[in-house]
Amino acid sequence: MMKKLLLICCCCVLGYLQTFAQTNSVSGKVVSGTDSQPIPGVVVMIKGTNGGASTTADGSFTVSIPGQTATLQFRYVGYTTKEVDVKAGQNITVTLTEDVTQLNDVVVVGYSSKKQSELTSSVTVVSANKLKDVTTNNVGSMLQGKVAGLQVVNSSGQPGSAPEIRLRGVSSVNASQSPLFVVDGIIGGNYDPNDVESITVLKDAGATALYGSQANAGVIIVTTKTAKEGRTRFNAKITTGFRTADFGKLDPMNSSQLYDYQKELYRDYIVGATDNTYKIDLGKFYAERPLRLRGQDYDWVGESFKRAPLTNVYISATGKTEKNSYYVGASYFDEKGTFTNTNYKRLNLRANSTYTFTKDLSITNNINLSASKGNSYDYMDMYYSFLNIPWDNPYNADGSPFYMEPGLPVEWWSRDRINPLHTIENSDHPYKGLNVNYDLVVNYNITPWLTFTSSNRVAAGTDKSVNYFSPLVAGNYKANGGYIYELSSLNYGFISNNLLKFNFQLGDHNLSGFAGLAFENGRTEYSGGSGQGLPVGLKQLSVATSQLRPIGYFNQNYLNSFLSQVNYNFKNKYFLSGSFRVDGSSAFPTNNQYASFPSISGAWLVSNEEFLANNSSITNLKLRASYGITGTQDIGSSRFLGLYALTTQYDGKSAAVPYQLESPNLTWESKRQVNVGFDLSLFNRVTLTVDAYHNNTKDLLLQVAQPLSVGFETRWANVGNVINKGIEIGINASPFKTGKFEWNTDFNVNFNSNKLENLPATNVRSVNSVSQIYRNGGNLYEFYLPKWAGVDAATGSPLWEKLVYNEAGESVAVEKTSNYSEATYQEAGSALPKYQGGFNNTFTYKDFSLRVNTYFSYGAKIFSNNLRYMRNDGNEPYYNQIVLPEGSKIWSGPGDTEATEPSPQNSAGSTETSTRYLKDASYFTIRNISFNYNLPASFAKKLNFEGISVGVSADNVATFTNFLGQDPQTTITGGNFAMPGLQDFKYPNNRQYLLNINFNF
Repeated sequence: MMKKLLLICCCCVLGYLQTFAQTNSVSGKVVSGTDSQPIPGVVVMIKGTNGGASTTADGSFTVSIPGQTATLQFRYVGYTTKEVDVKAGQNITVTLTEDVTQLNDVVVVGYSSKKQSELTSSVTVVSANKLKDVTTNNVGSMLQGKVAGLQVVNSSGQPGSAPEIRLRGVSSVNASQSPLFVVDGIIGGNYDPNDVESITVLKDAGATALYGSQANAGVIIVTTKTAKEGRTRFNAKITTGFRTADFGKLDPMNSSQLYDYQKELYRDYIVGATDNTYKIDLGKFYAERPLRLRGQDYDWVGESFKRAPLTNVYISATGKTEKNSYYVGASYFDEKGTFTNTNYKRLNLRANSTYTFTKDLSITNNINLSASKGNSYDYMDMYYSFLNIPWDNPYNADGSPFYMEPGLPVEWWSRDRINPLHTIENSDHPYKGLNVNYDLVVNYNITPWLTFTSSNRVAAGTDKSVNYFSPLVAGNYKANGGYIYELSSLNYGFISNNLLKFNFQLGDHNLSGFAGLAFENGRTEYSGGSGQGLPVGLKQLSVATSQLRPIGYFNQNYLNSFLSQVNYNFKNKYFLSGSFRVDGSSAFPTNNQYASFPSISGAWLVSNEEFLANNSSITNLKLRASYGITGTQDIGSSRFLGLYALTTQYDGKSAAVPYQLESPNLTWESKRQVNVGFDLSLFNRVTLTVDAYHNNTKDLLLQVAQPLSVGFETRWANVGNVINKGIEIGINASPFKTGKFEWNTDFNVNFNSNKLENLPATNVRSVNSVSQIYRNGGNLYEFYLPKWAGVDAATGSPLWEKLVYNEAGESVAVEKTSNYSEATYQEAGSALPKYQGGFNNTFTYKDFSLRVNTYFSYGAKIFSNNLRYMRNDGNEPYYNQIVLPEGSKIWSGPGDTEATEPSPQNSAGSTETSTRYLKDASYFTIRNISFNYNLPASFAKKLNFEGISVGVSADNVATFTNFLGQDPQTTITGGNFAMPGLQDFKYPNNRQYLLNINFNF
């Protein structure tokens, strides 16, 4: 009996233990919320227990849970922790989103890497996931609105064009203001946007001084993709869609609108006459403008600009073993231009590999091969496409472009007897290029705390462009028998960085840094020529018979540098960093070839102090400050030399004429930079970054006016200062999170003030009769124009402001004048914005994600030279006009106080340069909207893929602005024929609608 009872008890205990020990499994996959790629190494924890697992190379996991339900936590560095309620036997797909508040991510800065928590300077990191919403051939366009203080201007929609980028304002007058690009730790280099892993923007001198004389405009570091852990993985992405031209508010009149508008040219009004009726003489109008013209409606803009396809194909493979890792990527980008016969194609191949010979020695090889070709356009074709009158038919009866034969009595209303469609068909503007970079990086661990790194790049490239006009085209080219211009360039050079890096850990103290040498040189050779008198159908320079002009010259430069940095860290609370660089450049005379660029920066990670330990509200707080000096040498390689030009002949031989006055004391521009800021994270949901800066660029490289007795108008010299000061604010937040829905948002804004000081004299620069003034206390790119004062209600004449001065030369009153020669030139606003930034949002629900990116700019002024032609008050009646904005009214008679447009009969001087055509370029644009769906993992597996995502996107969706003209994004780069803020029939920007399909396998 006792044995039976004991057996029953044992069975009950075993049964109970079996029930207690019974587990149920949950399996699934973890993927990235932006591109559906599996994430290996994600920690999967059972909430409330110590049990869990981690994801494999393909992102899959299986975890046993005690009971029928549980809550799983998914954790991975760089992503937000996510909790999911599960049931036994369930198979789930978990999507993780990037966590903007984590501080342990490694950031590439200068010639080394640091954790974000160790940064002492102003640095912004943009991951590839935040760049993928925009499809373009240039990563600069992808950055618009995503980095505080970074102004990105897409000033042209031409295929293959690059945006203009400025960081914290403009710091120079003549030197390049484009940030320095560093690819994989080496200055310069080619890459494709699809190959980018992350972008790091270095803003203050604490981060940029290590690049010395090349970092005056900031530094953008591009890190390309490398292999991840696990087996060989493949990724393929196909993007296709189309573009349409965005003409902004430059809306040309159609036939009937122009017909009705031109009635105003026939108003019975003769200035000074006493018998004016001020009525429209319809009899004369119909005699000179037959009614049939209203039905002759030819859309020149519509014929010149068409919907254009875009295709981008990318495929990559990565793999990693114990000894070797590799990445191979290939991409093909093909965009047709919306303007007739323009296009751009690019093929890019990139491969990198790292082989670890021993635990102390590794070698990395990178190679990037890029080939491109395309077709450009001639400005005059764009000009006539907007200005030709809709009463003129651009086509013959057979559909071919109409050619206006000189002297023939054919009806043609447009001012110039030129059909741009015919010119485009009989001209060609091709270009092509091939570039190759090869990098060799050697890392050798000498001791556990000392490493030698040598990074080397050789680069070479060749480019060729042609401008060809057949003898068949109208105008001067026909008279000259056609025209051809060819220019070829060959560039090559190398860079070598050789550093000793150290890292000591002594208790609570950490000391790290490096010292080494850098060498850089490059040479660019140009050759080509131009000629006229071409046989029809032949496009080679060798067949030109007249006006032959050969071209040949070269530029060469050298830069030798010593660079060093020391970083100190105490208890991961107090950080101090100092750097020192010496550059020697061939761009300056021997006595000024070397310059020093020091910096110092520090940070206090307050949140690591005991009084904030385990604080649930303030999860991170860091205070930062930096000071340093950067410089520039980027004005050309021979500005200090006295030069002669061999552009003339004497006695049948080459003759030299003075070209440039010697400047033996020319030296570097240098920028002193002060930055203070803080980083604050709250509740692990919100991150706030604020920076204030003061940048003073001294010894500007300017062309200074010389006395007439010298024999030269200008000489290069170091004079003047540009001062930029401002505030940057960046906010990243996750306002709403549930198990299935997340909303992540970020906002950034930059306020910048720009002033000129210590100039030797006031200087006025003009392009196309538009002027900007450079004076002490003034702004860069400040327009200097007569101010438009409206229309004289009594006479219909245009009015401008005339300042009245006292004997002391002070302005004491403002009068209005109808005599343009009496109008006073005045400062009227700068082409630089007062503030700009972006507001971006990402919404994720299960496998769906929606991203909306916006950008805004306020306070810039743009001179719309287009309006001078297309709002010309009858001064040129054979140009098409724009549809006048709402509220506009042409003067119709004495006492017309509502008139905004002068009388066509009394409009002398109305189209002269004035603030009439200077417009506020403030705008807000919906930069991009993208919608993405990650297909179910089970469906992807049936097709033998690990993941498939499908998405649609739209770029430049809508722009909200009062700017009258084309897109307000206008060039901020000067030149011989260009002025910052001057818009003149630019290639319109494009709206873009795309379908994206991404495969992982």
